[in-house]
Amino acid sequence: MILHFLDELAALWEPLGALSSLAVRSGMAAVLAFVVALALGPRLIRALQQKRCIEDQVHTDSETLNKINARKDPTPTMGGLMIVLGVLVAGLLFGDLTNSYVMLAILSTLGYGFIGFIDDWIKLTHPDRKGLQAASKYTLQALVAASLAFVVTRIFQGQGTPGLLALHVPLTDGMLDLSGWGGLPHMIFVMIVVTGTSNAVNLTDGMDGLAPGSMIVAALAMAVLCVAVGRAQTLELDLFYVPRSQEMTVFCTAMAGATLGFLWFNAPPAMVYMGDTGSLPLGSLLGYVAVVLKQELVLFVIGGVFVWEALSVILQVGTYKATGGKRVFLCAPFHHHLQFQGLPETRIVVRFWIAAVLCAAAGLASLAVA
Repeated sequence: MILHFLDELAALWEPLGALSSLAVRSGMAAVLAFVVALALGPRLIRALQQKRCIEDQVHTDSETLNKINARKDPTPTMGGLMIVLGVLVAGLLFGDLTNSYVMLAILSTLGYGFIGFIDDWIKLTHPDRKGLQAASKYTLQALVAASLAFVVTRIFQGQGTPGLLALHVPLTDGMLDLSGWGGLPHMIFVMIVVTGTSNAVNLTDGMDGLAPGSMIVAALAMAVLCVAVGRAQTLELDLFYVPRSQEMTVFCTAMAGATLGFLWFNAPPAMVYMGDTGSLPLGSLLGYVAVVLKQELVLFVIGGVFVWEALSVILQVGTYKATGGKRVFLCAPFHHHLQFQGLPETRIVVRFWIAAVLCAAAGLASLAVA
């Protein structure tokens, strides 16, 4: 939105044209998203407290976890609203609204934010406090992801660039073609990436500061990827080039800024929880950006914390069902396993942050090697 205004200013005085550069807009998007979240935080927390939007932490299926959570003060949830608003305001203001990828990023944020809001609202108002039924929740997620997948696939097909409808293997020139059947395999793959990342971030959101801290690191790493992939030809990088994808940098820095603003209130001891309202749209947007950049497998490394949290749940549930009751972990996701072993929550969170930094470094290093 601001690009048109800056172009008008540049016509009056040429040096002002530098303000429309991607670097400036991305930096300002991060700052604005942070300020929006920070300014909204106190008002939102008060409103959530008045509406009794309090997270119920002592009615889980684990008695041990209930006892641990009983020590915490009642804390409001749905704080993800400040993240969603921060990302949308910054993205709309500093993003290039003529870029199709930008409009789809807005759709992803709104769609998954709405699903998360409904899920949190049902948890707070329905007697059993279980939220959306699993089938309904996954169906809604699939519908939004299918919309993204269909449009992204059509955009890629329209560009006519070989390799856009393919899965690229890091460190090699290899790729798996997904263009057959009118791009249907690619659409299905996009749905898996977006919904999978969304739910992985959601599973990680279980301790004060754990998910937001890890998300900030991953979003900033993806911002670097956006510049590298979107300007691979100009920078003479040995990367697969996706035209106009560099505009996703604005949304990555907006994610980092808004989540940093949320972390101001979510740092231990948390004043507010993110809830599905924040974790679902953040995860979906992260997965969507990886799809646009054709760096889905690199995201698997950069988002290693989220991947491991999701895998720990899959391993736990799969083993439990296959063996008739045996467990791999004391509790899943993995951060609860560590909690059950007696590690302080703050120590677990900081170590996960360290792991997130190492995963991001490893993901970016794989591009350097390529």
